Amino acid sequence: MNCLRVPGAACVLLVSAGCLFQKKPVVQTPVAMPPAQVPSAAVPPPTAAPAPTPPATQPTATAPTAPAAAEPAKPSPFPPVPGATPKPKPVAPTPVPALVTILTADQRKQLDTAYQSDLDQANGILAKLSGRTLTAAQNDSVTRARAFIRQAAQFHDRDLTTAAELARRARVLTQDLAAALK
Repeated sequence: MNCLRVPGAACVLLVSAGCLFQKKPVVQTPVAMPPAQVPSAAVPPPTAAPAPTPPATQPTATAPTAPAAAEPAKPSPFPPVPGATPKPKPVAPTPVPALVTILTADQRKQLDTAYQSDLDQANGILAKLSGRTLTAAQNDSVTRARAFIRQAAQFHDRDLTTAAELARRARVLTQDLAAALK
């Protein structure tokens, strides 16, 4: 009996070894997903079904039936058709009020004096440089100084601190340019 056990066991092992090396197929079970939530603005409101025509023996109603507007819109199980719903108009952001320092009368007078002095100096230097041949970098400095002067004039009535600072920058830029040309 022992003789039969060894070859029988070997046969069983050989047959089962084929099963061991085969990969079992992976069974994937579908997962139920909840229906997609569609914003109520994208779903058109439900329309009322047309009223059935009354039989000829009954008199017809003269008052029109109002659509059921009180019912909340139910999300559709189907995705909305692109371009079918009107897009809401973008809301313009409200401008944020600018923070300005409150100045005393003396501070306003000092800033205005500095503003005028810096503008006069910057414009004087630019007038002297107007007839000279300048390099590209120097022309860029002149353009920036003129931009500072324009911005300073725009800010003068509403923010004197900023206007005075822009005028100072224009003066410093033109003074550096004049010093480089000497």
